[in-house]
Amino acid sequence: MSVKSNIDPRNQKLDAFLNDLASSKPAPGGGSAAAVAGALGAALSSMVANLTLGKEKYKEVEGAFETILEKAEKLRNEFLRAIGEDIEAYNEVMDAYGLPKNTEEEKERRREAIQSALKGATEPPFKMAELADEVLELSKECALSGNSHAVTDAGASAILAEATVRTALLNVDINLSSISDSSFVEEKRRKRKDLSQKARRRAEEVVEIMDGKI
Repeated sequence: MSVKSNIDPRNQKLDAFLNDLASSKPAPGGGSAAAVAGALGAALSSMVANLTLGKEKYKEVEGAFETILEKAEKLRNEFLRAIGEDIEAYNEVMDAYGLPKNTEEEKERRREAIQSALKGATEPPFKMAELADEVLELSKECALSGNSHAVTDAGASAILAEATVRTALLNVDINLSSISDSSFVEEKRRKRKDLSQKARRRAEEVVEIMDGKI
């Protein structure tokens, strides 16, 4: 059964979104929470950029921080769009499981639809993890060269971005566990491992920079 949802966090109050998240509805769930964490991380990089721009002390990096601000704002909006994409992917899986299975032909059609939907459901969380990797790049620049009074915000941006990667990839794990295509599973598990390790390493680098400045 599909989870019919018109959730758009850009038009929803925070408490309403959290009430939906806390309810017995299967969506929004962990994937949506991961995307919101990513959006928060991107917003914090924007904050550091805004606190750096226009300051005489940081005039030499003004051009770089204009670019950081532009990228961070784009990422923030992409994370919010990813919530809808994640819910739609979930709906596809539920619709596939709901297909009839009375005959052998129907069972085979259902099996193929489920496998296809499960593969598709790995894409939104991978996208979130890749977006979060971009946030980690920005947060490092913010920690290194941004307004020193906001260095902890750069650290928080990195921590939230890593949390996005780790949380989103849990959805990859649950879908891969039901996919029978071994070559697909092996490829995605490699990708999952690479993204996870890179995110941990980058977040640690940002926290180390932050710790050196406070």
